[in-house]
Amino acid sequence: MGGLGRLARLADHVGKSPPTVASNAVVAAARAAAVERPRSFWLGFLAHMILVPSWTVSPAVLLIGLLQACANLGIGGIMAGFGLFGGLVASKSSASRAALCAVVVGLATRAKGRAAKVRSLLAAGLVSLLTWMVSTGGSYAQRPRLIEFLCDRAKDFYSRAEIRGALGDLRPERTFYAFHPHGCLSAGWTINGTFNPVFTRAAGRVNWLIDPGLRHKNPLFRMLCDAYRREDRAIEATSEMQELMSQGQSVALIPGGFQDAVAFQFRKECCVVRRRKGFVKYCLQYGYRLHPVYTFGESETYHTFTGLRALRMAISENNVPMVMFFGWPLCPILPRPKSQILTYVGHGIDLPHIPKPSPEQVDHWHGVYVDALQRLFDESKVEAGYPDATLEIL
Repeated sequence: MGGLGRLARLADHVGKSPPTVASNAVVAAARAAAVERPRSFWLGFLAHMILVPSWTVSPAVLLIGLLQACANLGIGGIMAGFGLFGGLVASKSSASRAALCAVVVGLATRAKGRAAKVRSLLAAGLVSLLTWMVSTGGSYAQRPRLIEFLCDRAKDFYSRAEIRGALGDLRPERTFYAFHPHGCLSAGWTINGTFNPVFTRAAGRVNWLIDPGLRHKNPLFRMLCDAYRREDRAIEATSEMQELMSQGQSVALIPGGFQDAVAFQFRKECCVVRRRKGFVKYCLQYGYRLHPVYTFGESETYHTFTGLRALRMAISENNVPMVMFFGWPLCPILPRPKSQILTYVGHGIDLPHIPKPSPEQVDHWHGVYVDALQRLFDESKVEAGYPDATLEIL
């Protein structure tokens, strides 16, 4: 079936469930509560100094620690440090990580000179501590006051941050929210989705799915994810997606993943989804409603390195975020505060329940979804303040 056929099918399956009075009232009440308090840029800055370093600092510290532990061995030691970094990130068991840490300590003891050996051993100890933090079982404590602060204040950092669109069309279960684009650090997903009480009250419980390495192998971000958990929300790894969907729980995902991040360019609207069909297959298998979600302004949060795109795309297929970015000049790891983050939720597409969908059925419904995403973009861009914008779907 061609594009016209998909559009006809889209019209049949979008917006079948009219917004209820109750759902609209919940959204209105949540928005009113958010408007009542005065905006504070510096509290928004503080919230971002918690959010952003939580997922950027640990990998940087791990790499620096490894390089320091091995630096006194010359170029060979530096290469060994990079190799050990890759090994620790890719390792899947505590035993293998412990063995790699033992190698790091062994290399550190070979440093010449007392001062150099002390620095190398301290660095090896830091690497071992970070590794231990992601190897222990159990969960960290929930921090409701911290998460409430982040939900209330993170959006104050931007010139404007809002969730808009078909919020009255959301249902509390068997719903899949596909967010676009990823951007560098996913401001729309984070600020207007994960940490937005307006969206939480409208959508009910949502499991926010992220890369398993980020969820389980980044110690600071693991602590934040565990702190976030509550009966109506959770941040989980994508490896748990099928189990959650088999239970009928609503989930949210950025289908483009790290390739979406590689495609990012300043003030260019672009997302990677043409060949990303797995999420549509799962929605068919479990009979889910599928909502496209698009954030305008994500492309203005950072400046990025855009060279070597083909190479970076190839590497990113292995879940390695090949992105170099620069945001606010006063603190480059943070987004540009002048950005506006406007996220639009499209009407739901009611997919049929097909336990074993054929490739042709997946292709068809994926095409319906891409058409819905394009339609959401085109119908929202004027209100968002980007009347001349065009969306490149890779």
